[in-house]
Amino acid sequence: MFYIFCLLLFLLSPSSLQSFSDKDWTSKSNGQELLLCRKCGADVADSHYIFNKYSPGAQKTEKRNLFGRQNVTVQTLINPFGVKFEIVTTEKARCNNVGSNQGADSWFPGHTWRICTCPNCGQHLGWTFEKSTDHQHAVEHEKDYVKLFYGLILNNILGENFTDSLITMPKMYRM
Repeated sequence: MFYIFCLLLFLLSPSSLQSFSDKDWTSKSNGQELLLCRKCGADVADSHYIFNKYSPGAQKTEKRNLFGRQNVTVQTLINPFGVKFEIVTTEKARCNNVGSNQGADSWFPGHTWRICTCPNCGQHLGWTFEKSTDHQHAVEHEKDYVKLFYGLILNNILGENFTDSLITMPKMYRM
């Protein structure tokens, strides 16, 4: 009887109930996934905020199923030094911006850019793009009203579901 009481007490403890929270169920059910820094695992964005922002400077543009979403636009961009980057664009991200806004060599005309790094470890995650002040007055006339967005480098981020698949419980411990 004592063992049954202890087992019930353990199963109904707040820490065990936390794993069944509503947040966990909604996150999986509507296909949203956190995007994590590949270096340290810090959450840097939510796949809910991925959107398609096309760059006329993209060498290649394709649709992929990524981060629990279908038809995510992935663009291959090349910087002036010849380094290729595959990026996805998001409306929101947690990153530290490095340096001042740069207008030269922007992949998105009318936008300035700054390097975006992980707030936890400093890993280069991508770039923050902001509508330049020269183009602010044209925003009302364009259907593209996004003033600020992020280009995240696919090689520098991971989806939380991918990392969860790497950590599995051995069969002998499963009930």
